[in-house]
Amino acid sequence: MIPTRIGRLRAAAAASAALALAVTSVGAPPAQAAQAAASQVVGFTVGQDGRFYLASSGGLSPFGSTVVAPPGADVSAVRQADGNAAVFTVGTQGGLVSAVTSSATSNITVYRDGASNLATPGTQLNALAAPDGYVYVFFVGNDGAVYSASYNRVVRPGVGPQRVSPPGVAPSGAVIAGVWQSSGPGAFFVGDDGGLRYLSRTGTGTWQTSSVGPPGVAAAGSGVAALTSGGVQAYYAGLDGRLWQISPAGGGLPDPWNRLAVSAAGVVPVGARLAATRASGGPTGVFFAGADGAVRVVTNLTSGWQESVTTGPGVAKPGGPVSALAYGDYLITGWCGNDLWWWLHWWWRRPPSPPPPWWGETTSFPLGYPIEYGANISLTLYR
Repeated sequence: MIPTRIGRLRAAAAASAALALAVTSVGAPPAQAAQAAASQVVGFTVGQDGRFYLASSGGLSPFGSTVVAPPGADVSAVRQADGNAAVFTVGTQGGLVSAVTSSATSNITVYRDGASNLATPGTQLNALAAPDGYVYVFFVGNDGAVYSASYNRVVRPGVGPQRVSPPGVAPSGAVIAGVWQSSGPGAFFVGDDGGLRYLSRTGTGTWQTSSVGPPGVAAAGSGVAALTSGGVQAYYAGLDGRLWQISPAGGGLPDPWNRLAVSAAGVVPVGARLAATRASGGPTGVFFAGADGAVRVVTNLTSGWQESVTTGPGVAKPGGPVSALAYGDYLITGWCGNDLWWWLHWWWRRPPSPPPPWWGETTSFPLGYPIEYGANISLTLYR
């Protein structure tokens, strides 16, 4: 483990709070402004030099000096139970790597946890801060099996990732989305047959993988997103260009399931990366970059689902990575554009609530460090 100073992190968090306050300038009540001020939104990515970087409204800064992963590596960040941030990637050794902040020392500590050569360096992964106080991490290894690691309240090296599915259930490096159900953690992914799969942990502590939709509906291993609270629901981009929602039909998990098209055909690029989030007491939003490079959202704010354009064209890599976060009255989206890091803050609750894109503000700043266009990013709250 390699500790490094993070003096800029707290300044970045304060700057992020200032950005949230800027959204309230259209007339938020004082209570809502105070809520926004408590929001400390940060984003993470891996640069072309293989280091973690942290972004906030104050700009971009290195998050430690250690080379952890190849350029373009996927990242997934969570806020731990103590308020500190933890960001994960599959490192250059083909195993799990995390960088964790410390409220006691203001340091960053980089951990390499478990075996090497489990997965392709930089492969897709997803971390989940669950209601039971644990952090769960999922990824698909070189053998096509799902691997998972878990941490009790704080992220520290342990036994490392363990295989929790049979080999060959998905393409190596498939996109995976962690979720929480009443009995424990789970994860969605698109299997080798192009059908959505659901991995769940049973009451006895064993894991089972089930098909929750027909085969041949999506590109194998392609984009899938899930809500991490408020019910088990997942979203994927179909081969028909529709956004599809999968949710339980009222019976026991994992079967039966309902499949519902929540957009028209041709709206979502096939295989596009998705980001899903739900505001407390508010709408679900599924964000993605369209074929024209505009960031779009499909939401159920009104009585039905509707698709809206939230930016102009060409600001994001078509079908590329986006990240989304709900906090209080805000839906926040981030991505790496062409030489710019972008933030969208949507204040959806301001009455009367209009259709998307609601009330909000777009902020961008130059990428002064070596970050590639369309880089994988992950948003989370710090403290």
